[in-house]
Amino acid sequence: MTTRFLSVSPLIPARDVDEGIAFYQRAFGFELLYRDAQPAQFAIVGSDGAKLHLFASQDKHLADWTSLRIEVDGIDALHARCQEAGCVHPNGLLGSRPWGTREFSIVDPSGVCVALVEQAK
Repeated sequence: MTTRFLSVSPLIPARDVDEGIAFYQRAFGFELLYRDAQPAQFAIVGSDGAKLHLFASQDKHLADWTSLRIEVDGIDALHARCQEAGCVHPNGLLGSRPWGTREFSIVDPSGVCVALVEQAK
């Protein structure tokens, strides 16, 4: 039997987990799936097959060097939502890439860079 990888749930640093929860709810429409405490030290947000595990970390360098890519369908609607939320990175505007995707990037309040990617149709 072969192994199939079904999803990935990255663990990403957040200087303020509650702020991260609110950001991903506003920017992506993610739901809060789990919060450990008030104020949160760990939380899970997500939608469909994408889940982000946010953990409290004051290490700015860790956040600045963390990046991830999330593959989506319906990138135009997500881009419009992120533009409205004011979180599209000025160096990561929506566009076609030579490797066959359309994508754009955001930076969350802690400095984590997230690329949103759709396969070219």
